[in-house]
Amino acid sequence: MDKPWYKQFWPWFLMLIPFSVVIAMAVTLTVASRYGDNPMVVDDYYKKGRGINAQVEKVQAAQALNIEFAFKQVDQHFELSFTNGTPSQFTALTVQFYHSTLGDRDFSLVLTADAQGVYRGELPAEEQGKWTLTITPFDNSWRVSQQIQLPAYRILTIKPLTYGV
Repeated sequence: MDKPWYKQFWPWFLMLIPFSVVIAMAVTLTVASRYGDNPMVVDDYYKKGRGINAQVEKVQAAQALNIEFAFKQVDQHFELSFTNGTPSQFTALTVQFYHSTLGDRDFSLVLTADAQGVYRGELPAEEQGKWTLTITPFDNSWRVSQQIQLPAYRILTIKPLTYGV
């Protein structure tokens, strides 16, 4: 014990533990403040939980009508067409794209059918990755939702699925 305390190993080692906690707290606060407002979910889960029965009923209505779509993408343009359950009148469709992890990239389009009954739209940018595609008519009487991978290099079949509502 000839050396003063500040030249010994154990006091510095014991002070290192609380100091590392302070550093970890600063890093955690920085990350939380910088990325805390990035929504990872589509809606508020409490509200979504309350409305889940209504959503399931809309999907079941689409299943009862046997609604099915074909999704075709060429570059930034895409086409939606009924392959089954074609209605007698073509109303406007609301097509919503929800990104799986980046809520600020979500977007919605209102599409109308052309003379052949094909709905055409344009993606805002070269979107890539996993997306949830939700299609509803103008009157919100049914709902079709499915996860897709963009860009779609083949024609995708979009059916009403009750899981993941």
